Amino acid sequence: MASANAEDAPVALCAYPLRALRLSTTAARLLSLCAGERSVEQLARELHMSVSRVSALCAQLHWKGLLEAGPLLPLQDWPGVSIVIPTHNRAQQLERCLRSLLSLDYPAPCLEIIVVDDGSSDETPALLQCMQQEAAQQDISLRTLRHHGQKGVAVARNTGAAAAQHDLIAYIDSDCVASARWLAELVPAFQDAHLGAAGGMIRAYDLRPLLGRYEDVRSSLFMGVRPQQVLPDGPLNYLPTANLLVRRSKWQQIGGFAPLTFGEDVDFCRRLLSAGAAIIYLPQGIVYHDYRTGPGAFLRVRASYASAEAVLLQLHPTGRRILVLPPEQALFAASTIGAAWNMLPSSRRPFKWQKKEITTKRGTGSTSTRMFAFACVLTLLGSLVRLRKARAQRIPAGPLAVFKATLRSHLAYTYHLCRHLTRYYTLPLLLGSLLCPPLFLLICICCGIVTIIDYVRLRPEMNFGAYALCSLLDDCAYEAGVVWGCIKCRTWKPLVPIIRRRL
Repeated sequence: MASANAEDAPVALCAYPLRALRLSTTAARLLSLCAGERSVEQLARELHMSVSRVSALCAQLHWKGLLEAGPLLPLQDWPGVSIVIPTHNRAQQLERCLRSLLSLDYPAPCLEIIVVDDGSSDETPALLQCMQQEAAQQDISLRTLRHHGQKGVAVARNTGAAAAQHDLIAYIDSDCVASARWLAELVPAFQDAHLGAAGGMIRAYDLRPLLGRYEDVRSSLFMGVRPQQVLPDGPLNYLPTANLLVRRSKWQQIGGFAPLTFGEDVDFCRRLLSAGAAIIYLPQGIVYHDYRTGPGAFLRVRASYASAEAVLLQLHPTGRRILVLPPEQALFAASTIGAAWNMLPSSRRPFKWQKKEITTKRGTGSTSTRMFAFACVLTLLGSLVRLRKARAQRIPAGPLAVFKATLRSHLAYTYHLCRHLTRYYTLPLLLGSLLCPPLFLLICICCGIVTIIDYVRLRPEMNFGAYALCSLLDDCAYEAGVVWGCIKCRTWKPLVPIIRRRL
């Protein structure tokens, strides 16, 4: 981040994505003070402002990407936390989960563990009796609530929250293992009175199976390594309940979880945001999830999660998927994909029903060159337009910085467009390629772009071929689940996005 004073007002420049933000004099001075490490109390003294006001201003600058927040300081008086665990026929995994909770680095008198046995028929009741004795020896309250018959995980979470005695409710699943600092690293975030919920990172418990290593970085429960705000239309719009802390008052305000089989966490977060509560994701307070790593179980879970899209769209009609096609970026993506298409050897072969080749080898090469040249011209023209706007507004952005930002935004859009296509249309395009072979080239290019970028970005502990196969199975299972959900709900809207030129 770089800042400079224009003639009108101080301006802050963010390198990626390239943004110029006008700042108040106070915000500019705060940023200059933060060139070195400062606490909120130190900033308040130097700015002659209240701690609460400085804290709010720091939070605004942090979520705008202008200020890096340090680690949350430990509290002197730790609040009470009620940990709610829904379970059904998972005695062995539940024991492992409970033992991790009994080893938490958190004051024992401030903890309450509530296990909701959702009609288990295995040895879960006997296990809970033994674990209650162990918890009592450590001065930790462990209570058991039992449903007579399975009612579902959402209802079980509501049962536990209704019985909670503390103001903070921490949700974790019985097939998870909490790190020792799970609560100690997340609870301090609730010093912000506007915060309604916070979630931490979820990683894979067992990295030995191939699919376990894939789930570690590509699961729908893994939200990344950067802190983010959860926003209705943002890149992150929900947090999974396998690692979620909620204020009990906010849980009461929105009436708890809807009795859904899948997608209840998405629905809960959307209603919480609609009620005006803030939700944040922090890449700390780690919980380890024991994923289903058998091929059949992996595909079933992916399809089940996806089937919830249709139900969620009926509950939240404004949450329909949007495909943005801005002319400049869309033309760049089309040119880049088209150039790659024409470079593939198979694109030069005539199809059986054609009497002659569409293009010669020389013509194909020249077509690829022209498409790449067109993409470069688009980037240069876009850079020029942005540079003129920056200078007209007296923003101190250099030509090279503007060009880099423009190229990066075009490449990022190409990736996201390909990701959109591969996430929802890989299976239909593969089936359609049996009738129209060129579609196979299109899906190969889109999958190749997405897989290569994700493999470099996520760095999974597996070779590229294995990752590509897992990714393909993931997308196909997800699409099958979306279609199944559409059939059950008698709607095709989840498969048809709203197309807009800009957000």
